[in-house]
Amino acid sequence: MANMCIKKKFLALIAVVSFIAVVFVNSYIPPSYDVIEQRETIDVEKRLDVLYENLIQCQNKENPRLIAECTYPVKNEIKMLEFKQKSKIFVVGPITYYYAGGEVQVSEQGMAVFNLEMLAENTGSSDVILLHCSGALSCNYHLWDGETKYKFSSTNFAAGNIGINPGQTKFINIIFGPGQGYGNYVDFEYDSSKEYFLLIDEYFGSAEIPLELVQKI
Repeated sequence: MANMCIKKKFLALIAVVSFIAVVFVNSYIPPSYDVIEQRETIDVEKRLDVLYENLIQCQNKENPRLIAECTYPVKNEIKMLEFKQKSKIFVVGPITYYYAGGEVQVSEQGMAVFNLEMLAENTGSSDVILLHCSGALSCNYHLWDGETKYKFSSTNFAAGNIGINPGQTKFINIIFGPGQGYGNYVDFEYDSSKEYFLLIDEYFGSAEIPLELVQKI
């Protein structure tokens, strides 16, 4: 009974965090700033210098709302560029994935949660590419330890898909943790002696990306 209560608290925490993130983003972000579009190769360091200067200029706006509207797209692009700088690159068909490593949080009761964060960039198609993960029984992204294929607990795939236009980049967030039912009844378990992989099985290509997970201290 105690373990069931703890598990419910974990599920509730995941749901609350996801909800807060969505509400915050939708409250402050103009829809046109959801993605960064990049069609030409840029000098990252020079671009970052420009962006940080723009960030300073945003503080001169008349009110907090205008400051938020000004700073969000700048911070978003800075986050993406800096994420790319520290990431390993994996090309799967027309999509280039960027992964910068990950940490697993393990509770005192032994429950593990891994928040996968990646960038996906449409670098190889003139069409909109859809990444798909709509539910436990229909998702093209799984965590695998060589024996068990774990399903997600939560994602940022709105309506089950993330569409990426040519040259666009978007963040992917997938949380692996306690099973939530509805086809996902297996809790994610972390064992430091095992190697973990992200299995991608999209219509445009497949891959096994080594995650090199470490436990957060």
